[in-house]
Amino acid sequence: MNALSYLVFTRLKNSLKSLIHKPVRLIYAIVFLVLIGFTIFAGNTEEVDATQYRDIRELIAGAMALYTLMFLMLVRNGFANGGTIFAMPDVNMVFPAPFPQRKVLFYGLIKQIGSSLLVSVFILFQYTWMHTSYGVTYGFLLILVLAYALAVFFGQFVAMVIYSLTSAEERKKRIAKLIYLVYIVLLLLYLASFVLKDPENIVQQLVAAGSSTAAQFTIIGGWLGMFTSGIATLNLLESLLGIGLCAVFGGLLVLIIEKSNSDFYEDVIKTAEVSQSAINASKQGVVAETAPAHVKLGKTGFGRGAGAEMFYYKHQIENRRSRIFLMDSISLIWIACVIVFSLFMRDSGILPVFIMATYLQLFSVALGRFNKELLKPYIYLLPEPPFTKMLYALRESLPSAVLEAIFMFVPVSLILGMNVPEMLTCILARISFTMLFIAGNVVISRIWKGTSAKAIIMLLYVVTMLILAAPGVVLAILVSVFGIFALPGMTAAFLALTICNILVSLLSLFLCRNMLQYAELNYQ
Repeated sequence: MNALSYLVFTRLKNSLKSLIHKPVRLIYAIVFLVLIGFTIFAGNTEEVDATQYRDIRELIAGAMALYTLMFLMLVRNGFANGGTIFAMPDVNMVFPAPFPQRKVLFYGLIKQIGSSLLVSVFILFQYTWMHTSYGVTYGFLLILVLAYALAVFFGQFVAMVIYSLTSAEERKKRIAKLIYLVYIVLLLLYLASFVLKDPENIVQQLVAAGSSTAAQFTIIGGWLGMFTSGIATLNLLESLLGIGLCAVFGGLLVLIIEKSNSDFYEDVIKTAEVSQSAINASKQGVVAETAPAHVKLGKTGFGRGAGAEMFYYKHQIENRRSRIFLMDSISLIWIACVIVFSLFMRDSGILPVFIMATYLQLFSVALGRFNKELLKPYIYLLPEPPFTKMLYALRESLPSAVLEAIFMFVPVSLILGMNVPEMLTCILARISFTMLFIAGNVVISRIWKGTSAKAIIMLLYVVTMLILAAPGVVLAILVSVFGIFALPGMTAAFLALTICNILVSLLSLFLCRNMLQYAELNYQ
């Protein structure tokens, strides 16, 4: 066994040992397995006639779109920072060692495959609806997880290759960006050509586009879609062709790095430093700031606001300078995912779509700039009531929540044929869940502030959110069952949900109103 192989297996062995020496991780692993088991049990409990399963090609087309989207998002990093297949320990220990660059590259790729698998575990929790809707087995779900991990892996790898080839010359970077944009435009035009053939049956046309030969031969996303399609239809040749094209593409990337005479050691150091800085900041309780490479300063100064209100206008300026669009990229991705999901669930109504949107929102809502203010002394020193300061510091999250809800559920309402009252109450319910999850973050920060066990915090986060959401869900069910309000469709349920969520949010914030009275900063 050579030194690099020993390093890989030693890292794996130490990770397993940490489960024993760090009980928090062991508890988290056990809870994770229990949740996976519950998902499998819930999916297998409901008996569904096999003739009622939806066309598996719909799932394959959706998975192909997800692989392509993730691949393109990660490739975009190659124009700025490059891929993150190496960390600072590798830079400090492996790079100076007398190893051939090719072996070091393979070491980084193997390590990155493991990291990509960890990123894709969220797909395991989608078994229930996939099984009841498409008859998916858990073995095929693992294939979807593997394909998603490969999409992440190749996205990081291609980003590293692009950065290595173009970072030293601006002309090459512009050419690479042009090729990237042309590729995206061609994909969109290809999808549009199918949709325009029959706008009344968008889902069928999108599935036809995803099942076409041209789509299956698109880079990474199409190949992985071909791989999963071959597994689903028991077409061994198709599956081998898809995974074989990915393997050839990976070999071609390695060959490009070898023949380009570029020292990728130097090219990945910057990315490794940025990643390590983010890790160190997280350990110290500091929230990293995400901003474009070139920030347009624009107007300076607040212009208005006094007292605690100043925090809101300060956050508005910071958001304007750090965002390229009205909303950040992750919000646009969630909006697109929910709209596409509604196309497939057109016959099931708004309820499964709203549940899916809320599920995604559970992991996308953050405290915004409020948690950054907690690490600075100004919010504590301002001579205003703590509750007032908290509300103004949280206020900046609401405008983006309103825009996200409108951009998400207006198209969804048109797709599902909802009436205007149902659409408006659905948007209000979405906004109320933003308030609820923000209040839940404040509760967690107030009760468990300073806890360094991130896994336990994540578990407590999910449990806390479920507890806070329970009253509104129960009230919505009661209103729907007993018809308390004479309103059409889901309007009454959404209205009850909105009112209850707002009351629970305000109560939670009021109970944590003294959080800003003392500077309980987290220095580690």
